[in-house]
Amino acid sequence: MSTVPLEKYGPWAAVTGVARPEGIGYGYARRLAGQGFNLVLIDICTDELHERAEELRSAHGVEVKAVDCDLGDPDFLDSLRPQTAEIDVGLLIANHYISPEGSPSVLEMDLAAHHRMLDVNARAYTTLVHHYGGRMAERGRGGIILTSSAAALLGAPYMGPYSANKAYQRNLAEALWSEIRPLGVDVLAVLPGAVNSQPEGALDHYPKWLVMEVDDLVSRAFGALGRKPVLLPGLANAAIGGIMVRLLPRSAALKLGARLSGGTRGARGGQ
Repeated sequence: MSTVPLEKYGPWAAVTGVARPEGIGYGYARRLAGQGFNLVLIDICTDELHERAEELRSAHGVEVKAVDCDLGDPDFLDSLRPQTAEIDVGLLIANHYISPEGSPSVLEMDLAAHHRMLDVNARAYTTLVHHYGGRMAERGRGGIILTSSAAALLGAPYMGPYSANKAYQRNLAEALWSEIRPLGVDVLAVLPGAVNSQPEGALDHYPKWLVMEVDDLVSRAFGALGRKPVLLPGLANAAIGGIMVRLLPRSAALKLGARLSGGTRGARGGQ
């Protein structure tokens, strides 16, 4: 089981998109709390957020700040900044997202929904990275994990806005990796495929060999932090990504992506 060193990234970690008990964000938070990290948990789902915070306090005896915050609000940092001004956040895990119901085409999707996605999935990631990453660079140590998606590898038909947002997150992480790694800050974009992080039954239509468990994903991400800029976790996920990006002509990959696209997205909060 991969861990991250408290002495390098601690004593506090901030995790967004953490309210759902089965989600990736809470998987990160559980692992970190078990290693002795104090936590700042950030989510819009207030009641669930505070339930997760109390679970971690009770189970691990760590300090947990629960900050209910709409990361789609352009001014969200005004309310978040005072909550973390006096603590040393050495690890940021940005894991929140929003996507449309169903699988609309780019033009079928309401323009306001496009803009809302950009606020949550791109603007908020940039704001968090700029604020906390800047503090890490000044201290000369820290780590940042951005939860992107295998969808970032291709402009997936009928998932166009989602895949575009995820490509933004991936490219942002790659640029940061080059820019601030020499300053002592590790950066990683994680590009999961199907992960068992949804309510029961949500992924029943996927082959079992294709679905990764949350704890496995968390272990692979922590094992890759500080070693590489991008992680495509899992053999099946990496193989499919390699075929779609490296072996198939781009037009063929897009046609295949159109056939594979389905209404499997459409949630908000943590992944």
